[in-house]
Amino acid sequence: MLNKDKDGWITNLKVHKEHRPTIEKSPIGTITAIVLHRTGSNNAQSVLNAWKNKPEGTHFLISETGKIFQTASLNKQCWHVGKLYSKCRINSSCEKADAEAIENILHMKNTRWGKKFKLVTRHELKKDYPARFPHNLDSLGIEVVGVISQKSETYETPNKLQLNSLFWLVDELVSLYGLSIKDLYAHGQVAHKDEKKSEGTSALKAYAIHREK
Repeated sequence: MLNKDKDGWITNLKVHKEHRPTIEKSPIGTITAIVLHRTGSNNAQSVLNAWKNKPEGTHFLISETGKIFQTASLNKQCWHVGKLYSKCRINSSCEKADAEAIENILHMKNTRWGKKFKLVTRHELKKDYPARFPHNLDSLGIEVVGVISQKSETYETPNKLQLNSLFWLVDELVSLYGLSIKDLYAHGQVAHKDEKKSEGTSALKAYAIHREK
């Protein structure tokens, strides 16, 4: 089983510490989920360099060679999710009052979509997980190096080395925090990001197949 020290750092030779303090935020709450991301780049070093100054990032980064970096403490939030979709709206499971509140937000006049999405997120955060999608305050983020096709707007499938590392890391984190595969999400499925809904989906699908074996 994976171990972490009191400061939230994994103590395992497979995980390499590359602390990026700028991406660490407030103390994290109870960890209820893991969100899978893709970098949009072809190498980890460019991401690590960017995270020296950027406020956004994830707790882990898996390189093009499968090397696992931990970049933020597991005791801290990272800004990695963004503006949430409404889970019940996507699943067609909203209660009447909830559905009406969300529709009222989305149909507000003279209001930009960015503002509407922020209001939906605020509305969703009144709910406890899993009634809503995971957010920064209760989820860990894993970024996997990979580029997106400009034509198809889909991300390349992670290579074998990356998948081996991803499977090991997610298995260990699931065990450490008592999660299940239902608590694993692709970023593009839970939050707005330039409408790139494919982000993380190939990694999530591969992990699901791995768990079935």
